[in-house]
Amino acid sequence: MMLQENNSFVKKKIIEPVKNLLPLMKTSWKMSWPIMVMMVFEFFMSMTDIYIAGRFGEAVKAATGLASQVYSFFIMTGHALTIGAVSVLSRLFTSDDKEKFRSAVFTSVISAFSFGVVICIIGVTFSSKIATLLNAPEEVKGYASSLIKIYFLGIIFHMTLINMNGVLRSCKRVTVTMGVMVFAAVLNIILVLYFYNFTDLGFQGIAISTAVSITSASIINMVIMFRIISKTYIFSLPILKQILSIGWPGGIVSLSWQLGGTALYAVLGMLSYNSVEIMAAYATGLRIESAIFMPAFAFNMANAVIVGNLMGEKKYNEAYKSGLTTAFISVSVVTVMIVVIVLNARSIAELLEPNPVVVNEIVKYIYICMIAEPFIALNLAMTGALNGAGDTKAVMFYAMLNVWVLRLPLAYILGIALGFHAAGIWWALNSGFFLQSALSTRRFISKKWQKIEII
Repeated sequence: MMLQENNSFVKKKIIEPVKNLLPLMKTSWKMSWPIMVMMVFEFFMSMTDIYIAGRFGEAVKAATGLASQVYSFFIMTGHALTIGAVSVLSRLFTSDDKEKFRSAVFTSVISAFSFGVVICIIGVTFSSKIATLLNAPEEVKGYASSLIKIYFLGIIFHMTLINMNGVLRSCKRVTVTMGVMVFAAVLNIILVLYFYNFTDLGFQGIAISTAVSITSASIINMVIMFRIISKTYIFSLPILKQILSIGWPGGIVSLSWQLGGTALYAVLGMLSYNSVEIMAAYATGLRIESAIFMPAFAFNMANAVIVGNLMGEKKYNEAYKSGLTTAFISVSVVTVMIVVIVLNARSIAELLEPNPVVVNEIVKYIYICMIAEPFIALNLAMTGALNGAGDTKAVMFYAMLNVWVLRLPLAYILGIALGFHAAGIWWALNSGFFLQSALSTRRFISKKWQKIEII
């Protein structure tokens, strides 16, 4: 009798819940794995860039990191459109209004291209002033200014590419996005190695290879977009307003992260010694850390589409369960990767950096910052779900608390004012994620996002 009761308990409390979760896990994985593959190739692309930059010296490596941060800051402004577009399009895609869906696609892509033109003009015009404004050391400033200008020449197509990738994810064509971005990454790696070994372009070849590969990928996506639009070339101002109303908080979040990251370089420049080496270590550390960000961001983007699609079908409870399931998978995958990277921290650092001073700083960065990675993974999964539901204002508020109330003030206080140097700054970077992940999870569990009407 007791054995039967135990079997019944196991079946009811363990086996059946697991069976119910399996379809959700399958859906999450199906949406996430192509994004992870794409990010793996992008990771190798960025590592190749930083490796080649190191061949030109620590000043060029630091300049490459600074220029990439500035470029990413402006690129992220385009994410306001993409975040809003994914939220709107993922619901429209599962609705019956296909004409409105095609119009929304056209409106989103054209708006992204137009915005890219404006950002290109700003970046090229003020490239030298940007490097000066960020308090870059003199030996870094000239290299950074040149790289910034080249990067911005290709930003029009990069803005459009990001938006079109969001459109494809909303249409459940994530494998198409993967194929295009893998092509771009491989082309970038080939070009940067070719420019370094067989041309006289020098360090500028790093930025040129990025601009060429991104432009090529964008052109491929444009051809795909014309097929999706299917001659529905209708620009809808109401749809644009809807996309912007949802996306602008996400744009503020992206801007805050990039501005905060860029401002961090200014704090690093205030260090009393080894500032250039520590900036180089930070640039390399971010590349290593990006290996962990790959699955975390993949599940973030997947969660946005999954929740958005299910909201469009009015399947609110399934959207809730799918969001939590995706978060669980994300944290599990990231935790395994953390163990691997921490156990091999010095070997990885020495593989990428010949300077022993920089290597020591890279190892220190890894040991400290890996502590926050599970919380970052949880936060990214939850914010992805909230963004997909259109609850972007809550996400914005939590991110602002993290960046401006905790991270940056503590970076200055611990690293500069109290003299804990680089270690104090690295600990400051961890500070906000514990709070932000708790707030984001609490918001998602509250289910208030289910009451948001978009279309």
